[in-house]
Amino acid sequence: MQGEFNGLKALIMKEDPFAYYIHCFAYQLQQTLNGVTKNHAHIALLFNVISSLTNVVGVSFKKRDLLCEKQHNKIVEALNNGDISNS
Repeated sequence: MQGEFNGLKALIMKEDPFAYYIHCFAYQLQQTLNGVTKNHAHIALLFNVISSLTNVVGVSFKKRDLLCEKQHNKIVEALNNGDISNS
């Protein structure tokens, strides 16, 4: 799509030289998260933990199944205790 909007991009840059083009929403989201994590150490730590967890669990079907089973058991227990409802 970048090629389709090349003319539009040029027009916008003529109108406002400080404007910038972001080619992809995922990249825009990544840039936003990077900006947030620079200012908030707790959020940076959260993303590091999530990244590590994803790497550990994602490479092993056995670990992934174990995690799903534990999560399932927690949900069933919470439903039985009335902590959450299914409606």
